[in-house]
Amino acid sequence: MRNFAQILVAATVLFGTPAFFAQQQPTIVHGQTVTEAADHGLNGPIDRLKQQKDPAWIGYSIPVVNHFSSGWNSNRTAYLEGNNSTVSDSEGNTPAFDHAIILMRVADGGVMKIRVESPDRELDAGGLKFVWLNNVSADDSVRVLTDLARQGDARRLRDSAVFAISIHQSSSATTALVGLAGAGNDLGLREKAAFWLANERGHEGFTAIQRLAREDNDPKFREKLTFDLTLSKEPDALNELIRMAHDDASPQVRKQAQFWMATKGGKKVTEDLRTLATTDPNEQIRKSAVFALSRLPSEEAATQLIAVADSSKDPAVRKQAIFWLGQSSDPRALEYLTKILKQ
Repeated sequence: MRNFAQILVAATVLFGTPAFFAQQQPTIVHGQTVTEAADHGLNGPIDRLKQQKDPAWIGYSIPVVNHFSSGWNSNRTAYLEGNNSTVSDSEGNTPAFDHAIILMRVADGGVMKIRVESPDRELDAGGLKFVWLNNVSADDSVRVLTDLARQGDARRLRDSAVFAISIHQSSSATTALVGLAGAGNDLGLREKAAFWLANERGHEGFTAIQRLAREDNDPKFREKLTFDLTLSKEPDALNELIRMAHDDASPQVRKQAQFWMATKGGKKVTEDLRTLATTDPNEQIRKSAVFALSRLPSEEAATQLIAVADSSKDPAVRKQAIFWLGQSSDPRALEYLTKILKQ
């Protein structure tokens, strides 16, 4: 045990924290492969390649917060150049890994493309120079990707950078995404950062989304957050949607929150939607709540719509409930509509 501890200490002295450990280099074909150590950060190798005339790729490995896979039945070879493709030889789901490969294409004096691949993929560099970097700091990777996301010149590059940030195991990724989702940034960048906060960053990501939902001044952005909350696995995400449906200052945000709370909550939100449909002072909100009731599971939707059509004193709300009953396949809906026609 003492010898093991000594070895562990020695490794820490030599290589720093585990975030700096090199993962095995993937197989790279059809490329002029060079291996370097990124001891002084990512920007050095990137800046050198910016000065070169010909395009080149940089690649490195980072630990991921959730297990990563390139996708369903991914081809064994990832072609970095051109539109080449091969028939997949895999069966079923591809394996997931605790680290991923970040790839950057450097051309015309800048980073022009970012890709994320599984470490088991063979990388075809299309004849270009490929620089594989060892000892990349996860925090440094997050900083470089954050700068690229803020450039805003190309939507695809921005979106790829934000996604790449989101999968980093480092807590600095959450901090970076919170910053990118903050006021003052381009709305598209804010929305993408919020999406991945909810989707990848667990409780801390949910807490950030909740704070934005309550404090942000842009109703268009808060409206987008209602969908993001459906992606969160945190139990309080549904409660936050219910709060937005009742209390948000924007009627449009409240309507979107109603829709997504019905989608996410099902029977759990029935009473809340019934209350909104019958007692909210805003007619548009009442009608929107009826629509949200129609999005509940079929049997529950019919039950609630019939109840609203029977009990509401608001003609517009009753009309809305009857309309959505007409779209229902539940036999009770047809019976109810037939009864109305015979009255």
